[in-house]
Amino acid sequence: MTRVIYKEDSPKSHIANTDRVAAVTVIETPPVVLMGMRTYRQTPYGLKILAEAKVQSPSKFLKRVKVRFPDEEKYKEQLAKVEETADKAVQLRAIVHTQPDLTGIGTKTPSIFEIRVGCSDVNSGIEWLKERMGQELQIDDFTKPGQYVDVIGITKGKGFQGPVKRHGVTLLQHKSKHTKRGVGSIAPWTPARVQWVLPRYGQLGYFRRTEYNKRVLMIGTNPDDINPKGDFIKYGKVRNRYVLLKGSVPGPKKRMVMLRDGIRSQNKLIVEPRITYVSTESHM
Repeated sequence: MTRVIYKEDSPKSHIANTDRVAAVTVIETPPVVLMGMRTYRQTPYGLKILAEAKVQSPSKFLKRVKVRFPDEEKYKEQLAKVEETADKAVQLRAIVHTQPDLTGIGTKTPSIFEIRVGCSDVNSGIEWLKERMGQELQIDDFTKPGQYVDVIGITKGKGFQGPVKRHGVTLLQHKSKHTKRGVGSIAPWTPARVQWVLPRYGQLGYFRRTEYNKRVLMIGTNPDDINPKGDFIKYGKVRNRYVLLKGSVPGPKKRMVMLRDGIRSQNKLIVEPRITYVSTESHM
């Protein structure tokens, strides 16, 4: 994280047009590669795959992932099937993979996931994907400064913990039998079973969490403008395009997060921030 100074652009604020200091999270955003598309049909049992098409990706690190890629002729057959069944499709998704080898986080195995394509017509969405098949998609194709996004991440893992730390139960008195850092009774005689609502020990942290309405303050293309003196602690240098999000995001450093359009930001004012200062002072 770092800090920025920007002009308050909310017209209803009592400190409008004055300088504000905000803590921001720096997220490195190397481009993802569009490697395929997939259409879905609606059934009584939910969405089912209707057709899909994949293209050979130029990344050599995809050999680490167990994914089969078709040859050129097979890809054309798959693409023809996608276009033929487009009228029956209710949803179109793009299949992309990350490029962690472009960063300095240490891992090289790409992550493959789907992105829903927002289009009024499935056929127009297919044509948009065909033009960009096998190419890189940048963060600029997804969002702009001033917009709001949702951040999906995995929180910090805290391992196996007891009910006091995991659920915040009160400590028993010091003369209690067997234990103090536990609950007094786990179940009655009748019904003779332990209910799921009872606070028990178990895994704490490493949960999937979604934080809503994180404002995009800046999208940068030059890493030298954001790298502090001595680099980021426990991360290193930023080597690709980056985005500055106001506030914090879940998870530790070097863990992948996913960004999506804000689903609760309909009433938010979209104004490009006027940033006057970005701190690059040493974090040591």
